[in-house]
Amino acid sequence: MKIKNITTKQIQDSNGKPTISTEITLEDGSTGIGTVPSGASTGKTEVLELKDEDGGMSKAIGNIEVIKNGISDKDFNTQEEFDTFLIQLDGTEQKSTLGGNTILSCSIAFAKAMAVSQKLELYEYIGKIHGNTQYTLPTPQILVMEGAKHGNWATDIQEYMLVPNMDVFKTFDKAFNAGTNVFRKIKEILEEKGYSTDIGFEGAYCPKEIQSNAEAFDIIVQSITDFGYTPGEDFTIAIDIASSEFFDEQKNMYILKREGKELTPEQWLELQIQWYEKYPISSIEDPFAQEDWTNWSRLNTEIGDRYQIVGDDLLTTNVSRIQQGIDTKAINSVLIKLNQIGTVTETLNAIKLTTANNMTCVISHRSGETLDTTISDLAVGTSSKYCKFGGPTKEERYVKYKRLLDIENKLLVR
Repeated sequence: MKIKNITTKQIQDSNGKPTISTEITLEDGSTGIGTVPSGASTGKTEVLELKDEDGGMSKAIGNIEVIKNGISDKDFNTQEEFDTFLIQLDGTEQKSTLGGNTILSCSIAFAKAMAVSQKLELYEYIGKIHGNTQYTLPTPQILVMEGAKHGNWATDIQEYMLVPNMDVFKTFDKAFNAGTNVFRKIKEILEEKGYSTDIGFEGAYCPKEIQSNAEAFDIIVQSITDFGYTPGEDFTIAIDIASSEFFDEQKNMYILKREGKELTPEQWLELQIQWYEKYPISSIEDPFAQEDWTNWSRLNTEIGDRYQIVGDDLLTTNVSRIQQGIDTKAINSVLIKLNQIGTVTETLNAIKLTTANNMTCVISHRSGETLDTTISDLAVGTSSKYCKFGGPTKEERYVKYKRLLDIENKLLVR
């Protein structure tokens, strides 16, 4: 299949920052559009998001011409062939020549165009190249409270999420509906306390009046109970601590603003264990800084048989770092973000390595999102265990949940 044309333009993400949208047209007329999100808290080993000095996208857009010139005489039979072409054309580990954002917009657009050409849903196309035909819906990790960079440091912990028990709720539709009920109950509790109901980057509450990281747990547990559900049975809690955001490398200390504490890694581990023993927590993301492999391994050894230990900044959807996480026994779950690695093919390779080692995948959004729903199809096409798309109210988050609801309806009809 030859690519007939590539066009791109600058758009804005959900935080009002510039990003790019690329459209690819194949020789049979099939088209696909890929837009790229942006992260507020990013891992050091993520691919480069190419920006102008003023934050604009003219450099990234200009590099589309380089890609167009390179494809003029080429046929691409598979997603892997196209993505390999992009990787080789760039020639750097972190895609700093063309930009990871430039490359990913093309990779997603090509995948969508190929799905149209083959008369497949995007999740079916992804499943086909991934070797999966038994599609399942992921369990949602529904964001309900947020802090750190995402929520004006209302809490040191970046994300607090509800995880519905799928054995109880049975379908994604019922699980998501139950989660939104609890989300609304949290607002009532915040209002009763006289707290603000401000919304953070990803669509969850970030009340500036909150007194501690633990109070957020208390509020969530109360909201679950008040709505008639049982904490630990109907819902558990997942957290993204994003520890790198408050780790001081020079001091080798974790600086908790909300707690007014400076903790050694050992003290920080002890405080975390106290939380995990007290609250119905099931999943822990980025509990230590992104190069603190020793303490990651220590935590996973101590509690990994009872909790999901998720690597995000530690691993950045990179197969070599995931392999290091496996070798050092630092994690038992991997967060998957397309724009951390830059192509659909490399993302699928990261998922394959993860599941081949009996670990779970969590398909994730970013803080600066678009209305693109590719990650919903990615979750279903790979039958990944979990997804996290943010709060249920902001449009750029809800469209991803809605896409999963639509896919579930399609699968039920079959």
